[in-house]
Amino acid sequence: MEGVRILLLYLAVPSLLFSVLQQILSWRKKGPKRAIPGPKQYPVIGRVHDLDRFSMWKKFKEWADMYGPIYRTSMLGQQFIIVSDETIAQELLVKRGHIYSGRPQIRALFNHKTGPGYVALMDRTDTWTKQRKWVHAAMADFHRAHFHGVIEEEVKRYLAVLMLDPAKFHANTREHCGRIMSRLAWDDASIGKENGDSADCTLTQMSVSGPIVNTMTPLWSIPWALNPWKKFERAREDKQRAWWLNSLKLAKQRYLSGNLPVETWSFRYLDNLYKGGNTTLEQSDKDEEFASCMLGFHNLVGVVTICGPMQFFLMAMTLNPEWQEKAQEEIDRVCGDRMPTTADSPNLPTVRACLKETLRWRSGVPLGVPHQAEKDDEYMGEKIAAGTIVLACEWSMNRVPEVYPDPENYHPERYLEPGWPTYQEPLSRYPNFREGKGMHTFGWGRRTCLGQHIVDDEMFVSGAAALWAFNLSKKRCPSTGEEIDFDSEATNAHVILEPLPFPMDINPRSDERAAQVLAGYAGVRDKLKV
Repeated sequence: MEGVRILLLYLAVPSLLFSVLQQILSWRKKGPKRAIPGPKQYPVIGRVHDLDRFSMWKKFKEWADMYGPIYRTSMLGQQFIIVSDETIAQELLVKRGHIYSGRPQIRALFNHKTGPGYVALMDRTDTWTKQRKWVHAAMADFHRAHFHGVIEEEVKRYLAVLMLDPAKFHANTREHCGRIMSRLAWDDASIGKENGDSADCTLTQMSVSGPIVNTMTPLWSIPWALNPWKKFERAREDKQRAWWLNSLKLAKQRYLSGNLPVETWSFRYLDNLYKGGNTTLEQSDKDEEFASCMLGFHNLVGVVTICGPMQFFLMAMTLNPEWQEKAQEEIDRVCGDRMPTTADSPNLPTVRACLKETLRWRSGVPLGVPHQAEKDDEYMGEKIAAGTIVLACEWSMNRVPEVYPDPENYHPERYLEPGWPTYQEPLSRYPNFREGKGMHTFGWGRRTCLGQHIVDDEMFVSGAAALWAFNLSKKRCPSTGEEIDFDSEATNAHVILEPLPFPMDINPRSDERAAQVLAGYAGVRDKLKV
């Protein structure tokens, strides 16, 4: 194994030497003293050596405390600007969104900047514009219809699964999110697990905690025959693209035979083709690739942006039983013996506050999604060169004490009680994930995530229903009876996080509630592909 590592390093030497040469040339270009501070940089490597790629956001927070709300750093020649202040992020990423809306190259992926496979990772090409416009309109249509009841139906199944197999709540939560998105995209919840696993594998490839080539980028230049990262990614992407394309072709057959449900994104896309005169739905290979990737990636993103936050919510309720009890009292008062639905959202502000505080306390995207300067700019009198990566670090922003007093601890009351900086009225509307004070989980400016409405609805119904049905608590040691503690910051370290599986007991709140859970599932089971 050691010999393989040495071989890989030698194969990467030409690229490393090129990086060294670039660095030496840059030293000769003496510039003015920088107005944007930052940690000391070392030749060639910058500060890559002391960044833990499994919790990089914590180092960025440490540097923010030392150097302020905006600072510079670099890694192997790549320049970074790290922002930990909402006002600065608004100035750069929103007001100057025409400059800072590019995406950096993720080394372990092929051609993602040009498309059509990953709309959230593309540069602002025509393909990106067309896909984003279609997804925005489709998401708005479905939100107005509260996603046609799909969320509530799948949540009834989710509750039954949690009750019957509580030990597997972590994997079952991911499958639950995969089922909802697979139904909305293709009307096929049976591929929910495959969808969730595919999403997780894609996230691994996207993340600095994934393939080493995402940080040691010269290794990507190793010849194909000796390059395990290229071989793996080629096989992974080919499999995923084939799945998406096959799903589109099956949807076409179902549309033409009249049995593709109206409440699917694939029906919406194909119906537009049909009404536009393409009554056979025949398309070129390029157009089919465009459509299948648009629907497929839209489907995938809806899994990864919800399953981790939902798992963190279960954790937050387990660790904060006083807030679990307050939320349950509110649910019982409003809903009684029926499971909460999206229609109950205005009347359950405590539930919404617990959900929103979960994403502040344990951010699902702690680094933020990177933006890249598309041309030279100037800020604070200092040049920011084209190609510089700008990170609005969520972990740091969510811990600014002037905005979030006592930031390390879980305080849903910050959204419910006057006097807290993030309090807003009316409580029938605030707090929510989409708007208002506090957090920017969905990104900034022209790269804002288009899925925030489904996150709001799905997180609300899934979270409220779990509290309606169950008591969540720490597991106890069978020998001593003592509660088993766990690390609430232990995660998979992807760009969008899931917590690692943690010990938790899930028990029905009563025998009557257990019967209601089973009856609710029985009432929808015939509609679901189980």
